[in-house]
Amino acid sequence: MTTEKAPPGAADRPTTVASAPPGAGATAVPALDDPRALSRGELQDRAIRGAMWTLVHVVVSLPLAFVVNIVIARVLGVVDYGRLAYLSTVLALVGSAVEFGVGTGVVQFGSKAHAAGRYDEVKRMLTAAQGYRVLVGIPVLSLAVLLLVDVDPVLLAIALVFGVVIPCASGGPSDALAIENKTAQSAQATMIVNLVTQVMVVIVAATVGTADSIWAVRLVAVGLGAIAYMCFVAPMYRRALLRPRFRRFPPGFWKFAVPAGAAGMLEAFVSSRSEVLVLTWMSEPAAAGVFALAFGLGVHLFAPAQSLLGPLVPAISGLREVDVEAVGRALGRTLRASSTATAAVVAAATPAFALLVPTIYGPEFASVPPVLVVLSIAGGLLVMAGPLKAFLMARLKGTWLLWMNLACLVVDVGLTVALVRPLGVWAAVLGNATAAVVLFAGLLTLEVRSLGLSAGRTLGTVLPFLLGAAVSVVTWWGIDRIGAPPVPSAVLAGVLGLGLFVGAVRLARTGLTPADAEAVTRSVPARLRRVAAPMLRVVSASRA
Repeated sequence: MTTEKAPPGAADRPTTVASAPPGAGATAVPALDDPRALSRGELQDRAIRGAMWTLVHVVVSLPLAFVVNIVIARVLGVVDYGRLAYLSTVLALVGSAVEFGVGTGVVQFGSKAHAAGRYDEVKRMLTAAQGYRVLVGIPVLSLAVLLLVDVDPVLLAIALVFGVVIPCASGGPSDALAIENKTAQSAQATMIVNLVTQVMVVIVAATVGTADSIWAVRLVAVGLGAIAYMCFVAPMYRRALLRPRFRRFPPGFWKFAVPAGAAGMLEAFVSSRSEVLVLTWMSEPAAAGVFALAFGLGVHLFAPAQSLLGPLVPAISGLREVDVEAVGRALGRTLRASSTATAAVVAAATPAFALLVPTIYGPEFASVPPVLVVLSIAGGLLVMAGPLKAFLMARLKGTWLLWMNLACLVVDVGLTVALVRPLGVWAAVLGNATAAVVLFAGLLTLEVRSLGLSAGRTLGTVLPFLLGAAVSVVTWWGIDRIGAPPVPSAVLAGVLGLGLFVGAVRLARTGLTPADAEAVTRSVPARLRRVAAPMLRVVSASRA
């Protein structure tokens, strides 16, 4: 862990509790904008608050996104749907490459400095990051878009303004919110931006109805919405973001950020729809459309579980700074929660949605269901790998993640290219699934060795996911063979899958511990605890 020099006067600031009036005691909970050092409890509270607001965002936005996706798929058809996925993936991957680890480094170094009360250090980093994005990111990303994206000149101009200039110029607020552990406010802004985006997409799909126009309007909405995040940033950090300068970062920053950035770029290829690029370049447009829809549905299914895990990234980084002894316990609880949540989705939602796909999206997408089942299991592993990456990055081991993602990319692309002619879309599915297994297994091994944990007990924490994956395959295959109407089949698959999963968890005496369930229940709003508590007990009562 890199030792950072605090700015002058930092040692005089309070690092555990804020000043209080006489008799108030030292346990007062600070407001979200209180710029003092954060304790372990405050880091946990902000992570939980962020997770809950992110979950609210998902609950509100996911149904709308699902409906909009149906409209887009039916309007475009399988081939043009694959083109839309290609355009979206190209810009996302190029943006990840140009970022070069700056955002990752700022969040990691900034979270530690903010948690320890070194605010001047955070401000300098935010200013430097904005300077990098404006002076380096904008020209490089613009050139890449001009070379790689083949669309109408008007749409290309829109992409440059709203997909490059505005996101680069306003990219800092998301870093600042992550540093402050304001994931709750970030989720609120994201929810509003997403609602506006989906409305604009539906209007364009109904009027223009082309993949290129839908791609462009998404860039416009997201580019303008990025500015809204600035309202939630603390004033002292907001002023720093509005003064971009090309200046030096703290010692050790680039040593961490460069390999972390390269790892992030490779990770984007592994965890995004990069297989769509390979299928498109190898003249398999229909296979690209099938893969894109199955992959997108998997993202929708895992959005609730992902929302609960996303706020852990800055919280874990800060936790290692203020209470390193608690990291091992945090890893165990995180693995139990992530494996149980993702397994429930895989076991119940995946077979149900797979049986409904041909009815909802049309006969052009009839080959999607088995692809969705396999990609959903692989996607669950990638969701579970997210917190493991947070633990690894909190130790500033960006180089390790770089090599891990490189191995996964070689496996993914190698299998896809080698097998695409005989297997078609299944070559991409096999590459994606194999890469997911390699990534999760490698990250888990690294963290278990680092913390000196028992390999057997750690594997036990991910047993729920293995049970959920088995239940998903068996449930979909069995009910599909019956040949009943789609809607009754989907309902039966959801109920049967969830029932089998709960039974398997209780029989194997795995899942959440009672302490886990109690901690999650406390984080739920009071009005929802009566509903949440029994559901959590179902997957935890069998464990002592």
